[in-house]
Amino acid sequence: MASISTQPSEGLQPYLASDRPLDSRWLNHLLRRAAFGTTPARTTQLQGKNLTEVIESLFDYDTTQDPFAPLVDQLEGFVNFNQTASVASYWYYRMLNSPHPLQERIALFWHTHFATSGGKVERGRLMHQQIQLFRRQGLGSFRDLLIAVSRDPAMLIWLDGQSNRKGKPNENYAREVMELFSLGIGNYSERDIKELAKAMTGWRVQDEEAIFDPKQFDDGIKEICGSKGRFDSESAVDVLLKQPACSKFIAKKLLREFVHPDPTPQHIDHYAKRLVDENWQIKIVLREMMSSRMFFSDWSYRSRIKSPIELAVGSAQVVGGKVDTSFLRESCTRMGQNLLNPPNVKGWEGGEDWINANTVMLRFNFAMQMSSQRQNEFVRKSDLDKWLKQTGVKTADDVVGYYANLMLDGKLDDEDRETFIDFMNRGTKGEKKSFVLSPEMVNTKVKGLLHLMMAMPEYQLA
Repeated sequence: MASISTQPSEGLQPYLASDRPLDSRWLNHLLRRAAFGTTPARTTQLQGKNLTEVIESLFDYDTTQDPFAPLVDQLEGFVNFNQTASVASYWYYRMLNSPHPLQERIALFWHTHFATSGGKVERGRLMHQQIQLFRRQGLGSFRDLLIAVSRDPAMLIWLDGQSNRKGKPNENYAREVMELFSLGIGNYSERDIKELAKAMTGWRVQDEEAIFDPKQFDDGIKEICGSKGRFDSESAVDVLLKQPACSKFIAKKLLREFVHPDPTPQHIDHYAKRLVDENWQIKIVLREMMSSRMFFSDWSYRSRIKSPIELAVGSAQVVGGKVDTSFLRESCTRMGQNLLNPPNVKGWEGGEDWINANTVMLRFNFAMQMSSQRQNEFVRKSDLDKWLKQTGVKTADDVVGYYANLMLDGKLDDEDRETFIDFMNRGTKGEKKSFVLSPEMVNTKVKGLLHLMMAMPEYQLA
């Protein structure tokens, strides 16, 4: 399919080819943004489906049914929900294995937005509860989500909500909810912060649950952003949502995360209006974004640098096998993204901050560990020999083409393709030796090819 023009006015229109099968380029593009990437099985399952069908497979899941709930009791001996690191490892397991990858992807988005650190919370179960909140409500109403986050036990601890009481308001949460969670800098005053803090009084954590103490709530008149009333934590959120800056702030965040790191003002204004028109329903608006010509354009394609988590989870899915989630967690921490422990309340800056002289080498080293599977990175290593035989792959050209389609959307120039094929057709001492699929060649050549492709600049881009 041809790429669509990126003129702002045209990009807002629905994708022209929504009723025709997505080619591998656009299917993989969509899966990188919505599902951390693709897998051989996922590619086979979705191949030949049109955009509407693929979008439905990603978005249409029951948020009231946790597919991992039956496993939790069994995992108690392996997952210590009292330890944040263990909860983070469990989350990697879900990212890799969930039948609803967008649910984990949107939870990660809100985790980076409402950046809460387990280092201060110090209760893994409360961090787990917060991420569960994002899984349940991440595609629902932003109004309901913001109200729920304001009363979330982990957030109450993280931004000192427990110390916010009548007569002695603590302004930490009020400041951040305006600056980082809803309005953005320059769209509120110091007085607004003080008044909002009063509206948020009365909440504290008891037995790992948020409870409301009416005696500690300031029920007086407050004036927030020009509105007066006896606002509480719910009605105050409604005041914030009425500010024109709020819808633009959230629309820009969504566009930067899922479409392009530098969205145009016209795109922001359009989706800000859509948020308000659709009563702040994230699912409707995000679905429209991912079904637009703007999304399926050269402008959007490979425009984002993969976060360490996107890189790690996507790579593990490509390689297959059963990866050690602690290895993924520790690797991402080294590459700059310590899951459940953002560096500060602003979260991770992302974008070009993910790439520097140090992290580039760490990314390449990670690729080598993932592809070689020679250390303790895997609980069960993938049987690439068996899988490739099942897919009918036999020659060096077949192997290069197969992984180029899976990892690089088939976009290999002739020089790179020939270089890879030549690598596959040479022995360990550099002599010419035709590639024949076997366990030995998988170990020396196929895994080497995986490493080389994972080190390519294109692979570092989402």
